[in-house]
Amino acid sequence: MVVSKEWDTLLDLILDGVIITDHEGTILKVNKAYQQIFNIRPEAYVGKNIRELVEDGTIPESSTLKVLQTKQRVTLFHENSEKDLVYTGTPMFDDRNEIIAVVNCVRDMREINELKRTVTQTKQVNKEYREQLDYFRGRETKIDGLIAESSEMRHVLSLASKVAPIDSAVMLRGESGVGKEVIAKFIHTRSKRASEAFIKVNCGAIPENLMESEFFGYEAGAFTGASKGGKPGYFELADQGTLFLDEIGDMPLELQVKLLRVLEEREFRRIGGVKTLHSDVRIIAATNQPLEDLVEQKKFRKDLYYRLQVYPIMIPPLRERRADIPPLIEHYLKKIHERHGTVSHISPEAVDTLTKYKWPGNIREAVNLLERLTIICPNGEIFPEHLPREFTDCLPSYKPVDFNEKVKWMEYHELQRALKQEGSTRKAAESLQMSKTTFIRKLKKYQVLFEADHK
Repeated sequence: MVVSKEWDTLLDLILDGVIITDHEGTILKVNKAYQQIFNIRPEAYVGKNIRELVEDGTIPESSTLKVLQTKQRVTLFHENSEKDLVYTGTPMFDDRNEIIAVVNCVRDMREINELKRTVTQTKQVNKEYREQLDYFRGRETKIDGLIAESSEMRHVLSLASKVAPIDSAVMLRGESGVGKEVIAKFIHTRSKRASEAFIKVNCGAIPENLMESEFFGYEAGAFTGASKGGKPGYFELADQGTLFLDEIGDMPLELQVKLLRVLEEREFRRIGGVKTLHSDVRIIAATNQPLEDLVEQKKFRKDLYYRLQVYPIMIPPLRERRADIPPLIEHYLKKIHERHGTVSHISPEAVDTLTKYKWPGNIREAVNLLERLTIICPNGEIFPEHLPREFTDCLPSYKPVDFNEKVKWMEYHELQRALKQEGSTRKAAESLQMSKTTFIRKLKKYQVLFEADHK
């Protein structure tokens, strides 16, 4: 058998090691991959008989010899300190079923296994990166104002994420202004009802004499002043969606009875109506009141309390999640700019002061303050001297940060902005015309310098 130049070229393209012998075991061809696996020159093998190489120990054992003996395909395994080799010898026959050549393929499984491990590790790393990217993309998410830098708020989002796909009732507890509506929307957008209506009802803002008609609607002529065409109530409007009952503790007892009946029977009638209507809604309730005390005082029904308290989530006040304050400030300054066109920058010492403040009014108080500061601060620069006295009085001793500190903080702010906008350290560094190494070094340096003060 003669191996042509065309076959030479083809064999050298194969990644596995290939050694070809004739019917007597004389080596005809050794491809480049085989030469690399065993670190040999072709002239050391070509023209020699495979038996000689086995006898002198050059080759540990040969599947080629076993193929010549059995006239069948043979696979052998050989391991040493450097390689895990798999030899597969395949006979080639003529028209008389006589062997004319043996093609022996050799593969280093250790190298392949290492490659598999590398691919597996790469997939795992990519999965973690994707999860982190999804988290950071979803941190402010599609819901305005949802920031979760602190471990406390990440815990809240974890609880909310677990219950979102399940239709259980949720009770959001927390002080006024902590963002209960934001969490309610977070749950709704991750539920199977996300494409349906999200109806918010502030139970403390509806006059008691209008509550029943607002919740259940009314038919034409049901009472004096009723609309000629009647009106659907919240349960109709929220059908298949989510009904968010804010300030549930302010609901009068009479309406609590009717609400409980609707939740249990999933049906109701409009005021003045005779037709039974069905409503499939998911209830999320919220309160800043101690419902347990209201139950004890007979101001809130115990059965309704347990019906709504299936999955309680406590949202901590802003003073207990201080790591969220700097990103919240940045987020709302951006929103104020989008709404009013005002451009504002806040100094690091002002951020530090706001972070240490107790925030009795929580996020609502923070938003109102930032909007006021964008109006009164000259040139859109916010410094501690622009803050109301109660903010600086709460600090043990206040010393303005020097100019160099201001410069460092502004640079840190710009690094964060670029990273958030570009999505990767490489692109962020390019946008700021610096190397990736310099970008990462500066970012880590400033994180240690500034973020430690916010904990």
